[in-house]
Amino acid sequence: MTTAAFRPPPGGFILLLAPLVLLGLHYGYEAYLAEACIADGGSFNYEAWTCSLTEQFEARPYLHRHWGKALIALSFSLSGLIVLMLSWLRHRQR
Repeated sequence: MTTAAFRPPPGGFILLLAPLVLLGLHYGYEAYLAEACIADGGSFNYEAWTCSLTEQFEARPYLHRHWGKALIALSFSLSGLIVLMLSWLRHRQR
C-alpha cells in the first residue's frame, strides 16, 4: 500500500498569498507615486493621491491610512493558512 504525496489545495495557497501580494502592490504603487512627487520637489497628499508644489501635507503611516485593507488582507491570508493546516492535518491522519 503506497501513500499519495501530499498536495495541498490550491485554494489555500491562493487565499494565503493573493491578499498579501495585492496589499504589497498597493503599498508599492502608493510609495512610487509619493517618491516621484518628492523627487519633483513637491509634497504628496496621501489621502487624495495628489502632488502639490505649493502646499505641505502631513505624512501618516500606511497602516493608519489603510488599516481596513490591511485587516481584510491579513484575515484572508489567515484563513488560507488555516485551510492549508487543516488539509495537512487531514492528510497526516490517514
